[in-house]
Amino acid sequence: MTDPVEVTIDSLGAKGDGLAHHQGKSLYIPYVLEGETVRVSPRGERAELEEIVMSSPDRTEPICPLFERCGGCALQHMARAPYHGWKSALVADALASRGLDAALEPLTGTEPGGRRRAVLAARLIGRRLLFGYHEAKSPRIVDVNHCPVLVPELSALLPRLADFLPLFMTKKGEAKVTLLATDSGIDVSLDHVKDMRGGQDYLKAVELAEELDLARLSANGEILLERRPPQISMGRALVSPPPAAFTQADKGAEDAMAEMVTTAIGPDAKRVIDLFCGSGTFALRLAENAPVWALEGDEAAIKALEKAWRFAPNLKGIKMERRDLFRRPVLAMEMKKFDALVFDPPRAGARAQAEEIAKSDVATVVAVSCNPGTMARDLRILVDGGYRLESVTPVDQFLFSPHVECVAVLRK
Repeated sequence: MTDPVEVTIDSLGAKGDGLAHHQGKSLYIPYVLEGETVRVSPRGERAELEEIVMSSPDRTEPICPLFERCGGCALQHMARAPYHGWKSALVADALASRGLDAALEPLTGTEPGGRRRAVLAARLIGRRLLFGYHEAKSPRIVDVNHCPVLVPELSALLPRLADFLPLFMTKKGEAKVTLLATDSGIDVSLDHVKDMRGGQDYLKAVELAEELDLARLSANGEILLERRPPQISMGRALVSPPPAAFTQADKGAEDAMAEMVTTAIGPDAKRVIDLFCGSGTFALRLAENAPVWALEGDEAAIKALEKAWRFAPNLKGIKMERRDLFRRPVLAMEMKKFDALVFDPPRAGARAQAEEIAKSDVATVVAVSCNPGTMARDLRILVDGGYRLESVTPVDQFLFSPHVECVAVLRK
């Protein structure tokens, strides 16, 4: 066991940990701020915080008593203005690492109590249920009976749901619990749980959904009961996403990004492409003004988009295509008749697709990303292909985490 040592925090890393140096070695320390003097116990490259000797003026009181135990948040101890500055710097540094010079717009922030989607873990230890988030960098689960980051209806559901989860649990492994607050109620999707089809367990599950007033309850990808279709508004359309499907985690962040995308593309676009379209976050809004070609690899998401489009009023046509854009990107020649494009890939980015866009003559391209590093790589490809990077806007969709969303606008 190494004795505690006193160090000064030089900077914050990309994951939100403080970086300090001791005896020529780097130490990464959670829950500290730049400039603070702290006492820590080294554990290899990491160190456990023992005491704050001299605190930063940027330090503030966390809003959750579980902070530092629960791994759901990393930065509740940082005041709003420097926190926004740090997140913006993550984007600026990623762009600079690729030699990109862009006008970085002010970060679009979100507020506590605004997150409508959460993924939690559950495990039975004997007869005891653990239900909550993992500890930081640990498989251990911290019991969570409320969460101030979530919308109030999700936070209020947590202790009530914990009473019923043992019904679904197996003695082995860990269950995944995906919660989504929709316009018509809460959607609960359970994965890695017992087969609930038929028998008394199914009847008990139905009783659970009734008692908790859930819109929908699913287990292992199968819908057990849909009392009301879970619906999310996307412009004029109402989308019912598949169980546990990707949705933007914060409605305020989604609305802000959608406004950026539609404004950048403008009302005069004649034909638009939406790549990695999901269930229609941007496609349904863009179709209010122009026909859209929407492509996505997930079949269930495409079906949800199609249903939403069919029942939405006064939308232009949306041509929907299921395609694995990593294996078969849309080619430059396929883009000839389009004058605007948006792409929103997973964290891995879309190198192959960006290479094809760079060869095209599409006048306006909007890139949306949840990973500044891969976004900067893909933007470099586009700039090298003749695009001008007009602006980049960071969006703090995942409050108090090191993740940051971005919207970048490019013109040919």
